[in-house]
Amino acid sequence: MLLFDEYYHTYYYALKNHSRSLVVKSLNNKIKSYGGRENWSSLTLGSINSEAVAQARTEWPKYYGPDTHNGFPESWERLYYKYAHRPSYFDLAIWQTIDNAMVLQGLALGQPSNNKTHLVVNWVERSFAPTYFKGGILLPILACAEEYAKLLGCERVLVKDAVDPNKYERYGYKDYKLPKASASYLAKEL
Repeated sequence: MLLFDEYYHTYYYALKNHSRSLVVKSLNNKIKSYGGRENWSSLTLGSINSEAVAQARTEWPKYYGPDTHNGFPESWERLYYKYAHRPSYFDLAIWQTIDNAMVLQGLALGQPSNNKTHLVVNWVERSFAPTYFKGGILLPILACAEEYAKLLGCERVLVKDAVDPNKYERYGYKDYKLPKASASYLAKEL
């Protein structure tokens, strides 16, 4: 018998998996219609786990620098453990098989508001390795966030403190003022 807390973790895990499968199905349909299979081949969308955290800690910093990215003030390990206690948190690890090895291409973390009017994507990072994902990680991250938010009954998805807000505009995100918040937000109504 599942305990109360385990039930909620299982329930939200199933919602996240369902949202990812909806995104994969949608991407596959677009690839069939418009092409681009080589950009999206062997891509896997999953939950953040210890392997993802380890690659973000050991592999990604090798490619940090002034022309790319210098990392976040907190490690992905610390960020993940800050969110994982809340059953409804949003997480996504994007993997790609390259030369028979699973390569971490992107990570995202967020959480819904307490009354679930919106889902906030707080952290997004991609790999800057020479094998970075040419298709762009924002499309699957935002698509998964939007599908998950719909399953939660949210009205919108927010992106907190986007590094380059212009990159989000092509996906329908616009400036948004969240009452009583000092951070900057972009939003897309669902």
